[in-house]
Amino acid sequence: MTPATVIVVERRPRWTPELQRQFVDEDVRVRSVRSTADVLEAVERAPKCVVLLDFDSAPAECLQFLGRWIGLVPFLSIVVVGSQRTASLEWVVRELGALEFFADVSAGEDIVRLCRRQWT
Repeated sequence: MTPATVIVVERRPRWTPELQRQFVDEDVRVRSVRSTADVLEAVERAPKCVVLLDFDSAPAECLQFLGRWIGLVPFLSIVVVGSQRTASLEWVVRELGALEFFADVSAGEDIVRLCRRQWT
């Protein structure tokens, strides 16, 4: 059985180690990629996955990624983590197909719960 996977798009390690810690005793793989250009290859290797975008590190890139993927891969769950600084873009992000937008920097446990829900 293919393990569930979280593909984290971030320039600096923040969410990857947090999610690895949260999923330590579970059959979940947390994979980090540096840009949205690397997501397609990662998704092809992990059919049961959630993509987490670190919105604050590259807002324009994240919006372009969401715009390209909307409706293209209907089974792909995309979660976006921003901040209070980018919270005003939440509805744009959701309209482009994101499952959830977190503006809270302590959203690790909420992200984990959402991932588990997507995999069941």
